[in-house]
Amino acid sequence: MKQQKERKGGKDKGQSFVELAVVLTILLLLLAGMVEFGYLLNQYINIVDGAREAARFGVNADPFIRTTSPFGLDQNFFRGLSDLAENTMVPIMLDISARSGYAGDDVVISVISLSGSNVVRFPDNDGWSRYSNAVSAISNGQVAARLDSNAPNTGLVIVEVYYGYPQILKMPFFTAIIPDPIAVHAYSIMPLPAAEPTPTP
Repeated sequence: MKQQKERKGGKDKGQSFVELAVVLTILLLLLAGMVEFGYLLNQYINIVDGAREAARFGVNADPFIRTTSPFGLDQNFFRGLSDLAENTMVPIMLDISARSGYAGDDVVISVISLSGSNVVRFPDNDGWSRYSNAVSAISNGQVAARLDSNAPNTGLVIVEVYYGYPQILKMPFFTAIIPDPIAVHAYSIMPLPAAEPTPTP
């Protein structure tokens, strides 16, 4: 009897260790996922702030050079907004090099002039790209669909930030399922009075 009790007690201890190992593994994976997601969310908030701050600043600027050409564009407007977006995102630094199937980080700026359902984008339909790694993810059709076609003529500035979030923990379980870097895209759209279409004399 005594030997049977000892054997049974030993089995219980072994079973407890197996259960602990399984539960602890799941808990550690959940903890690692929360830490990784927390870092990603924090950096996403910084990127949204950068896009929003640049778009707010662009509202008071004029992207058009007053020359004889009808669509002369001021490159300083675009460079200034992209610099402001990058400076606002500090400590995040954009990495413009391609890595692991990701084209590289970028800031894309578009100026839109809307008259009814007629959408004209400057400098072109892809937007102005700081590092030539990305094009605008917001099409002219999407812009027109978001606004009321009966609304008065309006101008818009769109600032988009593309960022490849490098996983901090580099856990093999996560990198096998989720690509590293994780592509993050944030944008901000603000009204731009300088881009409002005006009647041609």
